[in-house]
Amino acid sequence: MRCHSCRRFSLSLICQTCRRLYLRPEPSIRTLPSGLKVISLFGYDEIEPFLLTKHHPHGWFIYRILAKEAFAALERAETLYAIAIDDDASGGYSHTALLAKALAKRGYRPLLGVMRAQNRISYSGQSREFRLANPRRFRYRGPEKIDAVLIDDIVTTGLTLQEAQGELMRHGVNVGWAIVLADVDR
Repeated sequence: MRCHSCRRFSLSLICQTCRRLYLRPEPSIRTLPSGLKVISLFGYDEIEPFLLTKHHPHGWFIYRILAKEAFAALERAETLYAIAIDDDASGGYSHTALLAKALAKRGYRPLLGVMRAQNRISYSGQSREFRLANPRRFRYRGPEKIDAVLIDDIVTTGLTLQEAQGELMRHGVNVGWAIVLADVDR
C-alpha cells in the first residue's frame, strides 16, 4: 500500500516519516463563550488531508492512526468518561466513537451511543448563521451525575460542543472539558 500523505510504499496508510513530520501533537486550549475549555491537538490546516478521509472507508484506519499519535500527548485520566458527540455509525463507522475508544488507552472510560443529534443536517462547510438557525438538538441517554469530557474531531465555531455541554448539564453531567483532534482557529 502507499502512504496517504507522501504516496511512498508503506505498510501503513501513514508512513513513519509522515507521522514524524505531520503528526506531532501540540496541545492548545481554546475557551468557548460558555466557558468550556477545548483541548485541540493540531491546527486544522496541519492535518486537513487526514481529517477529510472520515467519510471514506479508509478513514477508519487513518483516524485510528491520528488518535494514537494525538492522544499520546494527553495525560491519563482514570475517573473521567469520554462522551463521543453524535457517534452514529450509519456511514460505516463513527469517527467520534473511534476517538473515544482510543482514549480508553489513556484511562478514560468511553460512553458510546449516548449523545445523539436529532437534527441530521450536515454542518460541514456551513456558516455560523446556518449553524445557529439549525441546532443539533442533542438527546443524552446515559448515566447522570458523572464527570466527563466531550470528544469530537474538529472544532470550528464551537456551537456543537456548547450545545452538547448544555444537554449534558441538564442531566447533571459535569463536563470538565472537550478534546478534539483539530481546531480550525489555530
